[in-house]
Amino acid sequence: MVATSKASLGEASVTTASRRLFSGAAWTVGAFGVVQVLRLVTNICLTHLLAPELFGTMQIVYSLWMGIELISDVGIGQSIIFSRHANEPDFYNTAWSLQLVRGVLLGFLFCLAASPVAKFYQLPVLNPLILIASVGIFVGGLTSTSRFLLQKRMKFATRAGLETIVAFISCVGPVALAWFMPNIWGLALGPLVGVSAMAVGSHIVLPDVRQKFYFCWARFVEIMSFGRWIFASSIVYFLSSNFDRLFLAKTVPLELLGTYGIARSLAEMAGAIMRLLGDGVIFPFVSAHAHLPREELSAQLAPIRLKFILVAALGFSLFAGSADVAVKILYDQRYQAATWMLPILIFGAWITILANFNESSLLGIGRPNFNVLANAAKFVFILAGLALYVPHYGVMGGVVVVAASDLCRYGPILYGQIRERFSYFWQDFIATATVIGCAALFEWLRWMAGFGTSTDAIRNLLA
Repeated sequence: MVATSKASLGEASVTTASRRLFSGAAWTVGAFGVVQVLRLVTNICLTHLLAPELFGTMQIVYSLWMGIELISDVGIGQSIIFSRHANEPDFYNTAWSLQLVRGVLLGFLFCLAASPVAKFYQLPVLNPLILIASVGIFVGGLTSTSRFLLQKRMKFATRAGLETIVAFISCVGPVALAWFMPNIWGLALGPLVGVSAMAVGSHIVLPDVRQKFYFCWARFVEIMSFGRWIFASSIVYFLSSNFDRLFLAKTVPLELLGTYGIARSLAEMAGAIMRLLGDGVIFPFVSAHAHLPREELSAQLAPIRLKFILVAALGFSLFAGSADVAVKILYDQRYQAATWMLPILIFGAWITILANFNESSLLGIGRPNFNVLANAAKFVFILAGLALYVPHYGVMGGVVVVAASDLCRYGPILYGQIRERFSYFWQDFIATATVIGCAALFEWLRWMAGFGTSTDAIRNLLA
């Protein structure tokens, strides 16, 4: 009788976990879909209003902005999601105070970097552009920790609503600015709209959280103790994910760099949804159940994860077979080089999806050190690959190197999962086989229908 009762409780636990995860996934994917549509509309509108070389110039600014944010990331958000003290005012106020001080210091440092960066790239316009971006860094530091507490409390619907509203404001604001200022200044001021909207909205979304400047040494030590690996991981993540843009900015024309940025953004959409699911659903779920025996936690997660990854495989296959058509339809002639870049970048995007998803499970059990190793391996590959192939093959060599780089990232993550008895390699293998089979089927159907294949632009370029 006792055994039957325990079994029933176990089944109920798995069912409850499944419902929570699928509910979270539904809200997360739904919000992501809306956000991505809004971003795509914004992107298309901006490309019709502005020239490619303006996007190329802003690629440098965006990459440096992301870089200074990441290389100083001490894992404040991840610490809130992971810590059992996160809902206590002394914890989240200490976290917010640390974030605020960081934002002020980073904004000041970014201002100091403006002139040297402009001289390095021999682009004087970078000086005022970086000063404008520094304002965005400061405003970002004011953002409430509520957005992370929503993940901690698994309030997926509320978080989805916040992100959707902010995305809508971030869509309308930049397009309006570019319409009235169809130059580099309209493009530079646009991101400030989204950052400000998130800063304001985050202070409204959780009525019980009222941020104030406060410092607790014990909570500071807890945040920094967990965040030391996040800090290291963020540095190598920035280098592995943005070094290509900064490298190409010195070696290719700005208009080609701008088109490359468009292609990369489109290819990264697929990986972004799995990172969002991983960080927003899997990570908080695993961290909330990290006290369970590893085998039990893995058994609860395995069937749910398999469904997620197979649905992702089907969606990715369709995306891979049609993305170039979208570029031809939605973008004007100035951006058509993206039609040959995109299929190559998509080739590596599936491995990115798997790596992003697996990183979240390791972070949830408190093992971010393997993620540091993975991103370091990817950066070394990109550094060596760009130095070797771009001088000989130009931007195509760089695109191929970037597409292949996440193979180096997947290996260390898999090693960490095996070490921690939390591996899902066979699920990844099955999903990869599904992607290959479905992508081949979609390409054949497309060819039979007279629309060619997604690689036609590459063959034409090489001919």
